Amino acid sequence: MREGTAALAGNEDRTPPSYSASALAQGAARSMVEVLTGRRPLHQIRRWLSRPVAGLLTTLTRCETPLDFRTRMNSVHACPTNSSTVEVCVIIHEPNRHRAMTLRLERLDAGWWCTLLKLM
Repeated sequence: MREGTAALAGNEDRTPPSYSASALAQGAARSMVEVLTGRRPLHQIRRWLSRPVAGLLTTLTRCETPLDFRTRMNSVHACPTNSSTVEVCVIIHEPNRHRAMTLRLERLDAGWWCTLLKLM
């Protein structure tokens, strides 16, 4: 998720360019899907997660992985709501169904953080 930090660190009064928001969203979504499928350990992305999101991911992955290992992202849509917030919708394809995941990414003092996660 650090790739998007420099691109989105510009003028505070403007909405970030859509390509920068898209790059940030792609990286964040990919990392979340990798954790939820068991391909990446949670501790690798922990520094970018708010405490509630980290707790949710810990709970979801504690007993088993909530997504099939063969899960792939179909599409990622980013919507910058202001210069420090990007809302993300991810369409996920599992072998037998499609699911959606939403994220909220917020720029805080130390960089970009995922402050909201919902897996549907």
